[in-house]
Amino acid sequence: MKIFRNEEGQTLVLTALCGSVLLGFMALALDVGVLFHTRRSLQTAADAASLAAALDYMYNQSASSAQAAGCAAATRNGVSGTCTTGSCSSGSGNQICINVPPQSGPNTTTAGLFVEAIVKQPTSTIFRTSSIPVAARAVAGTPTNGQACIWVMNPSGPGLDVQGNYDIESPNCGLYVNSSTSDAMGVTGNAGTVNSQFIDVVGNSTLQHQTSPTPATMNSGYRRSPWGNLSGPCWSTVTCTPGTSQSDVISPTGTNNACVSGTNTVSTNSIDTTHVTSLPSPLNGVVCFTGSKPVVSGTFSLPGSTSGVVYLFTNGVEINTGATLNVGSGNTFDPNTGTFPTQPPIDGAVLDIGGGTLKQDSNSLLNIYAPTGGSYDGIAILQPPSNTSILQVQFGSNNEVLDGYIYAPKGEVYLQDNGGGVTATGIVCNQLYDKASTLTVSRSYDKANPTTTLNRMLTLVE
Repeated sequence: MKIFRNEEGQTLVLTALCGSVLLGFMALALDVGVLFHTRRSLQTAADAASLAAALDYMYNQSASSAQAAGCAAATRNGVSGTCTTGSCSSGSGNQICINVPPQSGPNTTTAGLFVEAIVKQPTSTIFRTSSIPVAARAVAGTPTNGQACIWVMNPSGPGLDVQGNYDIESPNCGLYVNSSTSDAMGVTGNAGTVNSQFIDVVGNSTLQHQTSPTPATMNSGYRRSPWGNLSGPCWSTVTCTPGTSQSDVISPTGTNNACVSGTNTVSTNSIDTTHVTSLPSPLNGVVCFTGSKPVVSGTFSLPGSTSGVVYLFTNGVEINTGATLNVGSGNTFDPNTGTFPTQPPIDGAVLDIGGGTLKQDSNSLLNIYAPTGGSYDGIAILQPPSNTSILQVQFGSNNEVLDGYIYAPKGEVYLQDNGGGVTATGIVCNQLYDKASTLTVSRSYDKANPTTTLNRMLTLVE
């Protein structure tokens, strides 16, 4: 009976039994660890793919282009495979699915603002004979607008220069200066005002005077212009051939475009109703004035449309003393509150200074309502990169009221004298010079049009 009471060797038996269990747990831990590592890598690829696709869609408004950008980003982050749409639930092998808008989640009905990326990869484990499909999902989009509404984009050298009794009022948005050098910003005199959400300067300027009530913040981070390399039409996409009739219509891309040639202008080269009565209808393309610089006298209006019209002046345009030029139409600006009313659909138009200069004489007025969609969404005055002339938007007692951006990425926007002023809803320029003048961004265009403006903030939302 001693043999049944003998306890020798029981530890070995227990160890063998427990060892088998421990090996099972170790195998499970190793396999789960492999799957979690793969899942983390796939999540990185999905995040990158959704961000890249959302950014591409914001600029190109093309689902196929966004899909290509998202798949390329996933590949750069280690996941290459079939690029498609859908849920990636069927099929074998590596898959990348890009959906505009997302097919699931809380953002399925907001087309154009959010993009979904799903990546799937079969993963082999250590103790299993068959692979396990692992997937990750991310949704990125542009749910809100950027906070800067004045962009001074010269990469080096002078950017923002204010002198004398200057006054920049942008209380609902900020001012960004891109120059990285010590002369990025200059302030002469302490009698002026800058009232803005912020003044961010990339460079490290030593200011003679600090701006007030909003001080400038030096050594700020870089920002990229949301408009990229936007340039005007006609120079590359539209051929404006002078003809004998101002109703000459060209349709290189199926849109209606009219050319108003120099042979059709009157002896004073003025713009009047006889020069726009023959424009095509519906008006939704480019109207080119290819003669010498026309002069606006009296009160004159250039019509807009819901899809936007671009009026291209190849040799500039002048608004005569006491004259008023209306471009597009919309709600009337309220001078008592300094704002535009809540914006309904408007008939938008762009004043494109393709060559030459914009000249406003004393007591003249320029009113523009920018398009709220299309390639030139939000642009009131366009001076393309090919035109590096100074864009003098205020001199003496002239005024501008612009429901849209002044866009002159390679030009200097220049304001001088306090007899008049400029009210706009945003500015993008190479340099900004305000000498004793009033510049008011009474309402941020981007906040008023958050779903169409290109100045939107890209972020992961799911």
